[in-house]
Formats: sequence, C-alpha cells, structure tokens
Amino acid sequence: MKNTMFLFILLSIVLGILGGIFYPHEIIAISWVGQLFINLLKLIVLPLIFCALVSAITSLGGVNRLGSIGIYTLTYVMLSVSIAVVIGLVLLNVFKPGVGIPPSLILVNATPLDLKPVPFSSYVLSLFPPNIIAAAAKYEIMPIVFFSIVFSIACISVGTTARPVIDFFVGLRDVLIKMIIWLMYLTPIGLFSLLGTAVAEASIQHLLLKSLNGMIIFICVFLFGLFLQFLWQFLLVVFVAKRNPKKFLASASNALLTAFATSSSMATLPVTMLVAKEQNISDDVARFVLPLATTINLAGTAMYEAVSALFFCQILGLDLSIPAQLGVFLTAILAGMGATGIPEGGLITMVMVLRNVNVPTSAIGLLLPFDRILDRFRTMTNVWGDLVCAMIVDQFQQRREMREGHSR
Repeated sequence: MKNTMFLFILLSIVLGILGGIFYPHEIIAISWVGQLFINLLKLIVLPLIFCALVSAITSLGGVNRLGSIGIYTLTYVMLSVSIAVVIGLVLLNVFKPGVGIPPSLILVNATPLDLKPVPFSSYVLSLFPPNIIAAAAKYEIMPIVFFSIVFSIACISVGTTARPVIDFFVGLRDVLIKMIIWLMYLTPIGLFSLLGTAVAEASIQHLLLKSLNGMIIFICVFLFGLFLQFLWQFLLVVFVAKRNPKKFLASASNALLTAFATSSSMATLPVTMLVAKEQNISDDVARFVLPLATTINLAGTAMYEAVSALFFCQILGLDLSIPAQLGVFLTAILAGMGATGIPEGGLITMVMVLRNVNVPTSAIGLLLPFDRILDRFRTMTNVWGDLVCAMIVDQFQQRREMREGHSR
C-alpha cells in the first residue's frame, strides 16, 4: 500500500507541475481543494498534539525510576535536539534561501490577518491564557502544549489513580492517528491542488524558475544541516566512546537503511536494538535508552520545523529578531516531541511552529512535494542519534559504576 501511495504521490507531483504550467487559471480555480486538505489536517492537529505529548511524557514513568541512565539520556537528547535546531537556524540565516522567492506562492489562500506581527511580550503572555478552552477555540497551539506538559507531569505525580486518564489519552491518540492515516490517502489530491496552485501562481507571474531555484537551495541547506548533525555525533563515537569508526558505521548501516526505507524510527527500533547488541552496549542501557530516545530524540524533525519556519519568513520578508528566533527554537523542540509516533509527524506538527511566527499554514504546500524524501533523511538522522545516544549513555554509565566500585 505504501508503494502504491508513493506512486500516486509522484504522479500527483508531475500532474500538479504540468497543470500549473499549461493550465494555470484552471488549476487556480480548484485551489480550494488544497485548502480543504490543509483544513482537515489542522482539524486533527490540536487534539493529536495534546494526546501525543501526554502519551510520550507519561510513558517515562515515575521520576524516581529514571535513575542515572534516565538523566544521562534526557540530557543527551535535549543537547542533541538543541544543537540540531541551532545548526538549522544558523544555516538559514547565513544562506537565506527564501530571499527572492515571490510571497504570492504561500499567500494564495492566506488572509491579511495571518501576517500581523506579534510582539514578544504578547507571545509570552499568550502561552498562559486565562482560559485554555478559549485558547483551543482560537487555535493557539503553544498554550495547549504547555498545558499538556504540566498535565502529564501531574498524572505521573498522582500515580496509579491517574492510570485510567493516561490510558484514555493513549487510546485517543491511537484513534487520531488512524484518522491521520485515512487523511494521508487524500495526500495525492491535496498535493496536486497545493503544488499546482503554487506553480500556476509562479507561472502567471513568470517567476517559476526563480522559485524552483530557491527551493533547491533550501533543500541542499537542510540536507547539509543534517550532515553536520550526523558529523558531530560521529565525532562523539570516535573520541568519547572510543569505537572503531569503520566497524560502527558498517554495523549502523543496517539500521540507517531500514530507517530510510520505512521512514519510521519506531519501525526501525528492532534493527536498532540488534545494532546495539553488536556494539556490546549493555542490555539494561539499550532496553531503556533506545525506546525512550526513539520517542523523544527527533533532532532531524526539530531541525526541519525550525528551518522551514525561517524559510517561509524569508519568503514573506519577515525579519525575525533574536527573541523571535528563540521562540522558533523552543517551539521546534516541542514540536519534535509532539511528532512522536505520528505518520508524517514533521508535516503535522509544523503547523505549531508556523503559528508561532504567524506564517499562514498554506505555506506547507510548498514543501509537500519534497516532504516524503526529506522525511527519509530526517528519520535516518533520528535513528543515528538514537544509536549514538545509547552508546554515549552506556559509556558514562560504565564510568559511573567504576567510580562507585572504587569508592567502595
């Protein structure tokens, strides 16, 4: 089914491009189809993000049970995701791939209200609304994220009596994921309309080649960012974990190829566990770290959210200040957590990041044609990070146990 869907998506991309070039006015006339697809996506995003975050955080269990392995893992994951987002933001600020691309490409279905600037103080206040239901009604996602985090910690603190509540939201997450899977069957139709409309607008304004050039630069910059993320973690393997780089790469290649083929860190987890065993990583560490890292260590996804938001801002001519980019930094990290276990998670949670910088969600249509292939590279980066995380945690845990043994 995945192969069939992939072929339909390729066909929709080709037809969308050809339709936008040769029948621009007709394609623009059915642009509402693409907007309908975006609306359906947004309809599910907010409850799905809440349920996904509650499920991910409560799955950690009691704080006391985490121990030193849990602390090492969480520290590494936060460091890894933070570095990934910083790499992405720096590259986008240096190369500025969005400058020169006509804003009309993402303003086809947007309203002037979408582009109203929000002061930083107003953004901070919006994170703590007096009424969470009213915030949800206005589609303010960040307050929902903060509320879900506090709610999850409270569930963990309450203990066993909160188990039915947690089970309810886990079940609701699974139901919403099923709805997302159904919605993904409509991706070729939505993609045809969104891409066709973007190409048609550029074609009418004679800006098609210029726009395509900017997209290619953006993709190359993003892939270079993933390479840098891969590289600094590889250096940890060599100089901190003291592993043979060739042997480690040869062993990890099985997990990386599986990640590229499946586009799913969860589906790759059994292979990742086998690689950990080949590398003589402690069973206790591997069994705890790899499932946890697979759940929350989505550095590639977080980078994608950040660079996409900044890319769209450059297209629209919005010059983000340092505090505003700090907001993108924090939102991208949270969005990466929210993407856990969600099909096309990077695409779904990007809505949250775009809302943070007031970029219209119609902008997602620009990336849809490339999202499938970019998702495979993001997943490879995430799985690579999981393996390195397990190896580094194992190294630090061994050193800790040696120190404790000597102290006795």
